[in-house]
Amino acid sequence: MSDKKIHDSVLELIGNTPMVRLNRIGADVESEILAKLEYMNPSGSLKDRIALEMIEEAEREGKLEPGYTIVESSTGNTGFALSTVGRLKGYKVLIYETMPGKAGGEKLKMMENVGAQVKLMEPEDIAGLQEKSIAGAEVELPGRELCLEAEKGDCKIWWARQFSNEYNVRAHHKTAQEMLEQTGGKIDIFIQSIGTGGTLLGVAQVLKKELPNVKVIGIQPASSKEAWTPGMDFPSTEVKGGIVSRMLKETGLIDSLVQITNTEACEMTHRLWKEEGLYCGVSSGANVYFALREARKADGKKTIVTLLNDHMDRYLTEERYTT
Repeated sequence: MSDKKIHDSVLELIGNTPMVRLNRIGADVESEILAKLEYMNPSGSLKDRIALEMIEEAEREGKLEPGYTIVESSTGNTGFALSTVGRLKGYKVLIYETMPGKAGGEKLKMMENVGAQVKLMEPEDIAGLQEKSIAGAEVELPGRELCLEAEKGDCKIWWARQFSNEYNVRAHHKTAQEMLEQTGGKIDIFIQSIGTGGTLLGVAQVLKKELPNVKVIGIQPASSKEAWTPGMDFPSTEVKGGIVSRMLKETGLIDSLVQITNTEACEMTHRLWKEEGLYCGVSSGANVYFALREARKADGKKTIVTLLNDHMDRYLTEERYTT
Protein backbone atom coordinates (compact mmCIF):
# COMPACT_ATOMS: atom_id res chain seq x y z
CA MET A 1 0.00 0.00 0.00
CA SER A 2 1.39 3.41 -0.97
CA ASP A 3 2.29 5.92 1.71
CA LYS A 4 0.00 8.89 1.11
CA LYS A 5 0.30 12.14 2.97
CA ILE A 6 -2.97 13.51 4.30
CA HIS A 7 -3.12 17.30 4.28
CA ASP A 8 -4.79 19.33 7.02
CA SER A 9 -5.99 22.05 4.64
CA VAL A 10 -6.19 22.81 0.93
CA LEU A 11 -3.87 25.72 1.70
CA GLU A 12 -1.09 23.14 1.90
CA LEU A 13 -1.76 22.30 -1.76
CA ILE A 14 -0.80 25.75 -3.03
CA GLY A 15 2.26 25.66 -5.28
CA ASN A 16 4.36 22.72 -6.48
CA THR A 17 2.35 22.66 -9.69
CA PRO A 18 3.29 20.23 -12.49
CA MET A 19 5.00 21.07 -15.77
CA VAL A 20 3.99 19.66 -19.17
CA ARG A 21 5.75 19.60 -22.53
CA LEU A 22 3.60 20.92 -25.40
CA ASN A 23 4.15 18.11 -27.89
CA ARG A 24 1.45 18.90 -30.42
CA ILE A 25 1.59 22.69 -30.42
CA GLY A 26 5.38 22.52 -30.51
CA ALA A 27 5.57 19.66 -33.02
CA ASP A 28 7.03 21.74 -35.87
CA VAL A 29 9.78 23.47 -33.88
CA GLU A 30 13.15 22.24 -32.65
CA SER A 31 12.87 23.99 -29.29
CA GLU A 32 10.75 22.57 -26.50
CA ILE A 33 7.92 24.57 -24.94
CA LEU A 34 7.19 23.74 -21.31
CA ALA A 35 4.05 24.92 -19.52
CA LYS A 36 3.72 25.06 -15.73
CA LEU A 37 0.11 24.33 -14.78
CA GLU A 38 -0.69 27.11 -12.33
CA TYR A 39 -4.42 26.58 -12.87
CA MET A 40 -4.04 23.44 -10.72
CA ASN A 41 -3.73 25.56 -7.57
CA PRO A 42 -6.77 25.11 -5.27
CA SER A 43 -8.75 28.19 -6.38
CA GLY A 44 -7.72 27.69 -10.00
CA SER A 45 -4.95 30.24 -10.53
CA LEU A 46 -1.39 31.23 -9.69
CA LYS A 47 -2.83 33.99 -7.46
CA ASP A 48 -3.26 31.46 -4.65
CA ARG A 49 0.49 31.76 -4.16
CA ILE A 50 0.39 35.50 -3.53
CA ALA A 51 -2.83 35.43 -1.51
CA LEU A 52 -1.31 32.99 0.98
CA GLU A 53 2.05 34.79 1.12
CA MET A 54 0.58 38.28 1.53
CA ILE A 55 -1.95 37.24 4.17
CA GLU A 56 0.47 35.19 6.26
CA GLU A 57 3.12 37.90 6.19
CA ALA A 58 0.52 40.49 7.26
CA GLU A 59 -0.40 38.17 10.14
CA ARG A 60 3.25 37.82 11.16
CA GLU A 61 3.68 41.61 11.10
CA GLY A 62 0.51 42.18 13.15
CA LYS A 63 -1.20 44.06 10.31
CA LEU A 64 -3.96 41.48 9.97
CA GLU A 65 -5.73 40.13 13.06
CA PRO A 66 -8.92 38.20 13.89
CA GLY A 67 -12.00 40.30 13.15
CA TYR A 68 -10.35 42.22 10.30
CA THR A 69 -11.64 42.57 6.74
CA ILE A 70 -9.40 42.00 3.71
CA VAL A 71 -10.09 44.32 0.76
CA GLU A 72 -8.75 44.34 -2.79
CA SER A 73 -9.46 45.56 -6.32
CA SER A 74 -9.22 42.72 -8.84
CA THR A 75 -10.15 41.56 -12.32
CA GLY A 76 -10.99 38.23 -10.71
CA ASN A 77 -8.15 35.82 -9.98
CA THR A 78 -6.60 37.65 -7.02
CA GLY A 79 -10.10 38.41 -5.76
CA PHE A 80 -11.07 34.75 -5.79
CA ALA A 81 -7.73 33.65 -4.30
CA LEU A 82 -8.03 36.18 -1.46
CA SER A 83 -11.65 35.13 -0.96
CA THR A 84 -10.59 31.48 -0.73
CA VAL A 85 -7.57 31.92 1.52
CA GLY A 86 -9.05 34.76 3.57
CA ARG A 87 -12.33 33.00 4.29
CA LEU A 88 -10.55 29.75 5.21
CA LYS A 89 -8.50 31.75 7.70
CA GLY A 90 -11.64 33.31 9.19
CA TYR A 91 -11.49 36.86 7.78
CA LYS A 92 -14.19 38.86 6.09
CA VAL A 93 -13.30 39.65 2.48
CA LEU A 94 -14.49 42.56 0.32
CA ILE A 95 -13.51 42.58 -3.36
CA TYR A 96 -14.05 45.37 -5.87
CA GLU A 97 -14.50 43.26 -9.00
CA THR A 98 -13.41 45.23 -12.07
CA MET A 99 -13.87 42.67 -14.85
CA PRO A 100 -16.40 43.95 -17.40
CA GLY A 101 -19.47 42.25 -18.83
CA LYS A 102 -20.69 38.71 -18.24
CA ALA A 103 -17.27 37.55 -17.08
CA GLY A 104 -17.41 40.02 -14.20
CA GLY A 105 -20.75 38.60 -13.12
CA GLU A 106 -19.34 35.09 -13.35
CA LYS A 107 -16.40 35.91 -11.10
CA LEU A 108 -18.68 37.79 -8.70
CA LYS A 109 -20.71 34.61 -8.27
CA MET A 110 -17.58 32.54 -7.65
CA MET A 111 -16.43 34.86 -4.87
CA GLU A 112 -19.87 35.16 -3.30
CA ASN A 113 -20.12 31.37 -3.29
CA VAL A 114 -17.17 31.16 -0.88
CA GLY A 115 -18.51 33.88 1.41
CA ALA A 116 -16.88 37.08 0.17
CA GLN A 117 -18.65 40.39 -0.31
CA VAL A 118 -18.24 41.63 -3.87
CA LYS A 119 -18.94 45.00 -5.46
CA LEU A 120 -19.00 44.79 -9.24
CA MET A 121 -17.52 47.83 -10.98
CA GLU A 122 -18.07 48.11 -14.73
CA PRO A 123 -15.18 50.05 -16.34
CA GLU A 124 -16.75 52.84 -18.36
CA ASP A 125 -13.98 53.45 -20.89
CA ILE A 126 -13.65 49.99 -22.45
CA ALA A 127 -17.17 49.09 -23.52
CA GLY A 128 -16.74 50.23 -27.11
CA LEU A 129 -13.18 49.09 -27.73
CA GLN A 130 -12.56 46.88 -30.76
CA GLU A 131 -9.63 45.24 -28.95
CA LYS A 132 -11.29 43.09 -26.30
CA SER A 133 -8.27 42.38 -24.13
CA ILE A 134 -8.21 43.87 -20.63
CA ALA A 135 -5.21 45.48 -18.92
CA GLY A 136 -5.84 44.78 -15.24
CA ALA A 137 -3.33 47.37 -14.06
CA GLU A 138 -5.51 50.04 -15.67
CA VAL A 139 -9.08 48.91 -15.03
CA GLU A 140 -8.38 48.18 -11.35
CA LEU A 141 -7.51 51.80 -10.55
CA PRO A 142 -11.01 52.96 -9.47
CA GLY A 143 -11.29 49.94 -7.16
CA ARG A 144 -7.91 50.71 -5.64
CA GLU A 145 -9.09 54.22 -4.82
CA LEU A 146 -12.00 52.71 -2.91
CA CYS A 147 -9.69 50.27 -1.10
CA LEU A 148 -7.48 53.15 -0.01
CA GLU A 149 -10.49 55.11 1.21
CA ALA A 150 -11.84 52.10 3.11
CA GLU A 151 -8.50 51.41 4.76
CA LYS A 152 -8.13 55.02 5.92
CA GLY A 153 -11.62 54.99 7.37
CA ASP A 154 -11.44 51.75 9.38
CA CYS A 155 -8.44 50.44 11.37
CA LYS A 156 -9.77 46.88 11.01
CA ILE A 157 -9.51 46.89 7.23
CA TRP A 158 -6.38 45.49 5.59
CA TRP A 159 -5.84 46.28 1.93
CA ALA A 160 -3.75 43.55 0.33
CA ARG A 161 -2.25 46.00 -2.22
CA GLN A 162 -1.38 43.30 -4.71
CA PHE A 163 -0.02 45.94 -7.12
CA SER A 164 2.72 47.03 -4.69
CA ASN A 165 2.98 44.29 -2.03
CA GLU A 166 6.54 42.91 -1.86
CA TYR A 167 5.16 39.49 -0.92
CA ASN A 168 3.39 39.30 -4.27
CA VAL A 169 6.91 39.28 -5.73
CA ARG A 170 8.49 37.00 -3.12
CA ALA A 171 5.78 34.37 -3.53
CA HIS A 172 7.06 33.79 -7.04
CA HIS A 173 10.63 33.19 -5.94
CA LYS A 174 9.29 29.75 -5.05
CA THR A 175 7.61 29.47 -8.46
CA ALA A 176 11.00 30.08 -10.07
CA GLN A 177 12.75 27.56 -7.82
CA GLU A 178 10.16 24.95 -8.77
CA MET A 179 10.80 25.70 -12.45
CA LEU A 180 14.55 25.29 -12.02
CA GLU A 181 14.07 21.94 -10.26
CA GLN A 182 11.62 20.71 -12.90
CA THR A 183 13.91 21.61 -15.82
CA GLY A 184 17.17 20.57 -14.20
CA GLY A 185 18.27 24.20 -14.29
CA LYS A 186 17.92 24.50 -18.06
CA ILE A 187 15.74 27.45 -19.08
CA ASP A 188 16.67 29.61 -22.05
CA ILE A 189 13.54 31.77 -22.31
CA PHE A 190 10.80 32.61 -19.80
CA ILE A 191 7.57 34.28 -20.92
CA GLN A 192 4.78 35.69 -18.76
CA SER A 193 1.82 38.08 -19.09
CA ILE A 194 1.97 41.14 -16.83
CA GLY A 195 -0.82 42.24 -14.50
CA THR A 196 0.63 43.64 -11.31
CA GLY A 197 4.07 42.48 -12.45
CA GLY A 198 4.58 40.31 -9.38
CA THR A 199 4.91 37.02 -11.23
CA LEU A 200 7.30 38.30 -13.89
CA LEU A 201 9.47 40.23 -11.43
CA GLY A 202 9.60 37.46 -8.82
CA VAL A 203 10.48 34.74 -11.31
CA ALA A 204 12.95 36.95 -13.19
CA GLN A 205 14.85 37.86 -10.01
CA VAL A 206 15.60 34.21 -9.31
CA LEU A 207 16.19 33.08 -12.90
CA LYS A 208 18.58 35.92 -13.73
CA LYS A 209 20.62 35.13 -10.62
CA GLU A 210 20.86 31.42 -11.41
CA LEU A 211 20.92 31.70 -15.21
CA PRO A 212 22.37 35.09 -16.24
CA ASN A 213 21.81 34.41 -19.95
CA VAL A 214 18.12 33.52 -19.67
CA LYS A 215 15.85 35.71 -21.80
CA VAL A 216 12.84 37.12 -19.93
CA ILE A 217 9.86 38.42 -21.92
CA GLY A 218 6.78 40.17 -20.53
CA ILE A 219 3.45 40.44 -22.35
CA GLN A 220 0.84 43.19 -22.20
CA PRO A 221 -2.66 43.11 -23.68
CA ALA A 222 -2.88 45.07 -26.94
CA SER A 223 -5.57 47.25 -25.33
CA SER A 224 -3.04 48.73 -22.89
CA LYS A 225 -3.00 52.52 -23.02
CA GLU A 226 0.49 52.56 -21.51
CA ALA A 227 3.12 50.76 -23.58
CA TRP A 228 5.91 49.74 -21.23
CA THR A 229 9.58 49.43 -22.16
CA PRO A 230 12.45 48.11 -20.03
CA GLY A 231 14.25 50.92 -18.23
CA MET A 232 11.46 53.46 -18.57
CA ASP A 233 10.45 55.70 -15.68
CA PHE A 234 6.96 54.76 -14.49
CA PRO A 235 6.09 56.84 -11.40
CA SER A 236 4.37 55.24 -8.43
CA THR A 237 1.44 56.63 -6.44
CA GLU A 238 -0.71 55.20 -3.65
CA VAL A 239 -2.79 53.35 -6.26
CA LYS A 240 -0.57 52.96 -9.31
CA GLY A 241 2.87 51.76 -10.36
CA GLY A 242 4.24 49.75 -7.47
CA ILE A 243 5.75 46.49 -8.66
CA VAL A 244 5.57 47.50 -12.32
CA SER A 245 7.60 50.64 -11.61
CA ARG A 246 10.29 48.56 -9.88
CA MET A 247 10.29 45.95 -12.61
CA LEU A 248 10.80 48.50 -15.37
CA LYS A 249 13.61 50.29 -13.54
CA GLU A 250 15.69 47.21 -12.70
CA THR A 251 18.38 46.98 -15.36
CA GLY A 252 19.20 43.65 -16.93
CA LEU A 253 16.05 41.97 -15.63
CA ILE A 254 13.41 42.14 -18.38
CA ASP A 255 14.78 41.68 -21.90
CA SER A 256 11.71 42.71 -23.85
CA LEU A 257 8.05 43.65 -23.48
CA VAL A 258 5.51 42.85 -26.18
CA GLN A 259 1.78 43.20 -26.79
CA ILE A 260 -0.65 40.51 -27.93
CA THR A 261 -4.23 40.87 -29.16
CA ASN A 262 -7.29 39.23 -27.71
CA THR A 263 -7.76 37.23 -30.92
CA GLU A 264 -4.22 35.85 -30.84
CA ALA A 265 -4.58 34.86 -27.19
CA CYS A 266 -8.01 33.24 -27.63
CA GLU A 267 -7.01 31.24 -30.69
CA MET A 268 -4.03 29.71 -28.89
CA THR A 269 -6.17 29.03 -25.81
CA HIS A 270 -8.54 26.97 -27.97
CA ARG A 271 -5.57 25.02 -29.32
CA LEU A 272 -4.40 24.26 -25.80
CA TRP A 273 -7.84 22.91 -24.93
CA LYS A 274 -8.25 20.79 -28.05
CA GLU A 275 -4.70 19.69 -28.87
CA GLU A 276 -3.09 19.37 -25.45
CA GLY A 277 -6.04 18.81 -23.09
CA LEU A 278 -4.88 21.76 -20.98
CA TYR A 279 -7.98 23.56 -19.73
CA CYS A 280 -6.44 26.93 -19.03
CA GLY A 281 -7.55 30.54 -19.39
CA VAL A 282 -6.88 33.13 -22.05
CA SER A 283 -3.76 34.76 -20.56
CA SER A 284 -2.23 31.27 -20.75
CA GLY A 285 -2.98 31.27 -24.46
CA ALA A 286 -1.20 34.61 -24.78
CA ASN A 287 1.85 33.15 -23.04
CA VAL A 288 1.98 30.09 -25.29
CA TYR A 289 1.28 32.13 -28.44
CA PHE A 290 4.44 34.12 -27.85
CA ALA A 291 6.40 31.07 -26.67
CA LEU A 292 5.69 29.43 -30.04
CA ARG A 293 6.74 32.61 -31.84
CA GLU A 294 10.05 32.57 -29.95
CA ALA A 295 10.51 28.86 -30.66
CA ARG A 296 10.09 29.40 -34.41
CA LYS A 297 12.81 32.03 -34.58
CA ALA A 298 15.22 30.35 -32.14
CA ASP A 299 18.72 29.48 -33.31
CA GLY A 300 19.09 25.85 -32.25
CA LYS A 301 17.13 23.96 -29.61
CA LYS A 302 15.99 26.15 -26.71
CA THR A 303 14.02 25.38 -23.58
CA ILE A 304 11.14 27.85 -23.35
CA VAL A 305 9.08 27.94 -20.16
CA THR A 306 5.82 29.73 -19.50
CA LEU A 307 2.89 29.56 -17.09
CA LEU A 308 -0.72 28.53 -17.60
CA ASN A 309 -2.06 31.14 -15.21
CA ASP A 310 -5.65 30.18 -14.55
CA HIS A 311 -8.48 27.77 -15.36
CA MET A 312 -10.86 27.90 -18.31
CA ASP A 313 -13.82 28.08 -15.88
CA ARG A 314 -13.27 31.85 -15.68
CA TYR A 315 -14.06 32.19 -19.39
CA LEU A 316 -17.14 30.08 -20.01
CA THR A 317 -19.45 33.02 -20.76
CA GLU A 318 -17.00 35.49 -22.26
CA GLU A 319 -13.42 35.10 -23.50
CA ARG A 320 -11.05 38.01 -22.92
CA TYR A 321 -7.29 38.18 -22.57
CA THR A 322 -7.14 39.67 -19.09
CA THR A 323 -4.08 40.36 -16.96
